[in-house]
Amino acid sequence: MEKRIFKVAVTVYKKDEMIYFSQLDLMKIFERALRRAKLPLYFTQGFNSRPKMSFSRALKLGCEGEEKVIFYFIDRVDEELLKDKLISQLPQGLEVVDCVYIDYSERKKGTGYFFDIV
Repeated sequence: MEKRIFKVAVTVYKKDEMIYFSQLDLMKIFERALRRAKLPLYFTQGFNSRPKMSFSRALKLGCEGEEKVIFYFIDRVDEELLKDKLISQLPQGLEVVDCVYIDYSERKKGTGYFFDIV
């Protein structure tokens, strides 16, 4: 039996003192915030399982800007509820801008590359 995994793309704005935190530090911050929010997280398989998350591109250290993170859940969570819970758990300087569910069954043209290996 295959579990259904729900993917949510969260856009976060990094500013103020948070610009001095590295990508690895942000991963730990998000992991702790998600655990404290008691959300239905999807964990990686293996001996040392962690909440699964994917980052688009890392911002340079000392740069202010938006960053996109994909969180994986085992149950569907309302976008507004997720946004409110994350805002309450994240430190000052990390601002949640947007939360959107990703549905890969409705792919848009030109959003990726497909290769046939013969």
